[in-house]
Amino acid sequence: MRAGATQPGPGADLDAFLLARLAEAGVAERQLSSALSYHREVEARQPASRTLVELGLASDEAMARWIAEFHGWRYLPREELRVEGDAYKALPEAIARNRSAIVISHKGGRLTVAVADPTCPQFAQVRYALEGSAVDWVVSPQADIAARIAETYESSLEVRDNELERLVEDMIRDAAHTRGVSDIHCIPGDRSCDIRWRVDGELVPWGTLPGAMKEAVCAQLKLSSTRGADGRSRGASASGGLDVANRLDAQDASAVREYGSKRVSLRYSVIPAVNGESIVIRILDQSAQVGTLEELGMLEDTAIRFRTELKRPNGMILVSGPTGHGKSTTLAASVPWLDSRSKRVLSVEDPVEYRLRTVTQAPVGPRLPFASALRAFLRHNPDIIIVGEIRDGETAALATRLALTGHLILTTVHANSAIQAVSRLLDLGVEASMIAATCRLFLGQRLVRRLCPSCRQPHRNAPALRSRYLRVLREAEACGILRAPDGAPKGFFEAGGGCESCNRSGFVGRSGIFEFRDLRRRVAELLLENRGHFDPAAAEAVFAAAARGGEPGTRCMREDGMLKAFLGVTTPEEVYGATMDGLGAR
Repeated sequence: MRAGATQPGPGADLDAFLLARLAEAGVAERQLSSALSYHREVEARQPASRTLVELGLASDEAMARWIAEFHGWRYLPREELRVEGDAYKALPEAIARNRSAIVISHKGGRLTVAVADPTCPQFAQVRYALEGSAVDWVVSPQADIAARIAETYESSLEVRDNELERLVEDMIRDAAHTRGVSDIHCIPGDRSCDIRWRVDGELVPWGTLPGAMKEAVCAQLKLSSTRGADGRSRGASASGGLDVANRLDAQDASAVREYGSKRVSLRYSVIPAVNGESIVIRILDQSAQVGTLEELGMLEDTAIRFRTELKRPNGMILVSGPTGHGKSTTLAASVPWLDSRSKRVLSVEDPVEYRLRTVTQAPVGPRLPFASALRAFLRHNPDIIIVGEIRDGETAALATRLALTGHLILTTVHANSAIQAVSRLLDLGVEASMIAATCRLFLGQRLVRRLCPSCRQPHRNAPALRSRYLRVLREAEACGILRAPDGAPKGFFEAGGGCESCNRSGFVGRSGIFEFRDLRRRVAELLLENRGHFDPAAAEAVFAAAARGGEPGTRCMREDGMLKAFLGVTTPEEVYGATMDGLGAR
């Protein structure tokens, strides 16, 4: 930004100003204290102004007026928030949508930009994107800015009914060839039908169809499930595709497409909703190569410990995390370390996402659920069994029994942290003594977006972040694991203004952050003492004490993520966002 352009003021001073205004408005001190306590958990993701609005202590309009007053900027109400011509194009759509900012005019070489709160932790990306321009800032309520952004950037698709088939097939092909796209979402509304792609975990707009065409596009998306690998129709009965005529029931189907040497599996899910049928197509690249554990984001000491555990002759290793956060990919990346050429490895998955050599993979189906597959596997005399997911008590009981009878079991479970996987197994009916006897290791993981190395910028709060995590950084430095990839400079970074490499988003791909937890003696005692009332927080306190004592391998997921942030892989905000509900967040 040119010298002379107005710069946002300090966030701490603004917070004090807003609290004073709320006190003057009659908000009780106890309510303000409670709000500040909550805000400390989310401060890396949003400014205090947004927290105060979300908690109902102030309206969006009042907050915007106070922010404008503090900075000495003009307040722009909804009726005056109009975009002139194509001025909005000065700011990339991804940044405008995610950072609540929009360029409303471009006159005399100066941009007028409406923002909700310039002390937002991610607001620096807006400044970087407008670098080199003279800017006049104005403040408007965040909801009004979001509505104006939706109207301004809306990309309406003009297509005739007889062109829908080509549109749908072209969209699926483009999504399959676009980096980071995992899903296609068709979301019907009252007056339109939005098509969005999930890229690196974030939903981004692809296009909008008129509401009159939503039934036609849904029917065409259903028909695409009946086409073979070459894209030609095979008929719903022959292909096992979706029933186009059935609009009342939820449906699932799968299909395969081949684009040259690229083979992708499409998983369809249809849900009848108030405004029409909501359709999601999940895209799985069957030709994709699974990276190494380090390429998935594991630091050297984490990867070494995980490989060591994979050499055990028996027991259970559980990978936990939310849906879509790479648990199956981690299991696939572990296969090369299982000595699968001298041992029999069987796997049951839903779906089979990666084709693994030397592993016999069985897909789950109506005739072969997880539990039935595990019983059948015993007749094959396996050494190692990979269970794609523990979903029910029967599967959980069978898996733990197999782990107790000389088999190594690798599996995944849905849990918010590594140690909470214990609670999940107890909920599924597994006895506490069985968990203590079989579970060797719990690996918790999440995915965070990778910073684009071409346009990232030094973080504005780097000194404070370094001071806060100095112990973790020193321990990692002493262990020799704090090495930036390709000799890149170390330090905390944030997203820049975007470039062609990252499609103006500031991020490219995703990386994993991890935490290890084992059933050490004190944790096992907690489990056996309380049985069905296991307290994950008390168990996590054991690891927190060990970490403070300098014991290696006990850092929590947030600390692991902050090491990745210090190496420039991701941003502190991404790490905080992924771990704000973690028991071991420190």
